[in-house]
Amino acid sequence: MELLSQHLSQAFLKPGTRVIMLRHAESVCNLAGTLAGWTDSKLSDYGKRQANLLYQGLHPFYSQFKGIYSSDLKRCIDTTLFATLYSYPFRIDERLRECYFGDHEGEHFDTMPELQATVNSPTYQAPNGESWVMVKNRAVKFFKEKLAEDGVYLCVSHGGLICTLTIPLGHTDAVSNASIVGIELKNGVPEKVEFSWTCPEILTR
Repeated sequence: MELLSQHLSQAFLKPGTRVIMLRHAESVCNLAGTLAGWTDSKLSDYGKRQANLLYQGLHPFYSQFKGIYSSDLKRCIDTTLFATLYSYPFRIDERLRECYFGDHEGEHFDTMPELQATVNSPTYQAPNGESWVMVKNRAVKFFKEKLAEDGVYLCVSHGGLICTLTIPLGHTDAVSNASIVGIELKNGVPEKVEFSWTCPEILTR
């Protein structure tokens, strides 16, 4: 948690606008290996512990955030509630949702081994669902509308959405559950990945 605190301390010292993108903690669908998308999935027991762990690194900064936002899906709302110990107000916005995977929603990676490579393609278009370009566009629209003032914002969202923002900036690593990426914004558009932080493994599940 010390490294996360260092990253956040530096972010608050810089001028301009920054968004701290936090991927939700492990959900039941993550644990099962299914593609959730817009399907509501509660946190696993391990995910609840991950979210509680986040409080240790984030709580010194909650009063400094210009705003705290969450996807409207349960796994993000619950991550925010656990990570704030129900003590800090936040706003919900559906534009922070994961990609709508259409006909692929609920599919299991073990039964469709080719699905992971298909979904991970930058040109992916979900059958009867969204493309990654659509996901990024709605995220940027949200940034321009809600994150217009200078400051540091915390947004609790999803792995796919976060990757649509970071991969074009050269940060190609996946974002694991309960992990964070700090992004500099220019007029609402992601300009630079300033740091990434991976949630440490908790020894017991």
